[in-house]
Amino acid sequence: MAGGILEPPRRLTRDDDRASFDSGASELDDWFRRFAFENQQANNAVTYVTVRDGVALGYYAIAMSAYSIGRLPERMQKNRPAEMPCVLLARLAVDVTAQRQGVGAALLRHAMEQSYKVSEQVGAAALLIHCRDELAREFYLANGDFLSSPVEPMHLLLPMKEIRRRLSQ
Repeated sequence: MAGGILEPPRRLTRDDDRASFDSGASELDDWFRRFAFENQQANNAVTYVTVRDGVALGYYAIAMSAYSIGRLPERMQKNRPAEMPCVLLARLAVDVTAQRQGVGAALLRHAMEQSYKVSEQVGAAALLIHCRDELAREFYLANGDFLSSPVEPMHLLLPMKEIRRRLSQ
């Protein structure tokens, strides 16, 4: 990656340059440019960015969620309420100039760390992802021991116990 220093992920600020962000997925780009900061201000989701020279190269957004016990993999159903509390990885995208350079994997790891911290404060049993397409699903499966929902294969879950194990390595 040419250029300045790539900053570790941090919360999005109003001053972050998002105007030229282009991940190749227009709905992710548009949300980031137009709605990420607004959603953060409204406490709907928190967005974390990786920045170089003041320009956002990647982001993810997380929020609280719940997942129906009937949609969980069988091994996760024991001792759960009807709606299992989760942290939702709502979006993750990397600018085309930084793709295939580890930025996405670093953002996902940071999202796991943040999710685990949240789970210790409010209770959340898993990190939940609604994959936008098969390519995204492959990325998550290659970067974590995610479990697929038996009724919705594009929904992936990573138990907090697994995140704790990964973070302690």
